[in-house]
This record gives sequence, structure tokens and C-alpha cells, in this order.
Amino acid sequence: MLHYEHVIRFSDCDGLGHVNNAVYFTMMEEARREVFAWFNPSLSLDSWNLIVASARCDFLAQMTYGETIHVYTWVGKLGNSSFVLEHALQSANQIWVARGQATLLHYDYSKKAAMRIPEDVRRHLQEHLDAPIDAPSLHES
Repeated sequence: MLHYEHVIRFSDCDGLGHVNNAVYFTMMEEARREVFAWFNPSLSLDSWNLIVASARCDFLAQMTYGETIHVYTWVGKLGNSSFVLEHALQSANQIWVARGQATLLHYDYSKKAAMRIPEDVRRHLQEHLDAPIDAPSLHES
């Protein structure tokens, strides 16, 4: 499981005084940065090789300015060319504030085709299959 910490900025908040819903997705994206580097160590856009095929988020509680949020990320499913990353966001006082998921595809932009996940990257992904013990489940669609 990976861990990313985010302190809620003033600019993360909307006119209602809480974090705007789009920021939840930005925090989950930032939490995926280490995974991005496994596929593309330079993080160069010239050699980018991932596509977000789908993303979802269940909003469980509001977040407000100044809070520290812990984003836990783990691999929920690993295929030949795609994988699912699960996210659970928790406040510093241990309240689960969101539960998200993103499906990513290893992709060759020049050929416009999916690519098999390399074995060294697959090993990294397999090391992160464990979820937080008490993380909430995603709501059924």
C-alpha cells in the first residue's frame, strides 16, 4: 500500500467552505505519482505511457481548509495491460472522507494500442495489493 499526505489549501475550497469535489480526484492523482514513475521514471510527457480509462469517487464526508488528509493507494486488480488502483482518503482524526478507484491502461500513444505491463513494473504493482484493514468499500453502482 502506498501513502500520500495532502494538507488542504485555501484554493482547494469552494464558496461553500469545503473542498470542491474535483479536488478529491486531484489528490488521488497525486497519490498515483509513484506508480507513474514505475512506468515512466523520468515522468516526461514525451514518453508518457498510461491512460486513465475510468475514475470514480464516493464522497463520504466533507474536508475543510487546513486539514491533513492521508491518501492510501493499493492495487485492486492487475491484468495484462491494465490495472485498477484503489484509493481511500482519511482525515487526521481517522474519519474516512472518500473512497475512489481508477483503472489505468499501459498504452503506446504512437501505435494507439495497449501494451503489456512490463514484468519489473508488474512486480512493483504486486507488492501493493494490501488495502487498509478498515477502509470503506465502494458503493455499488
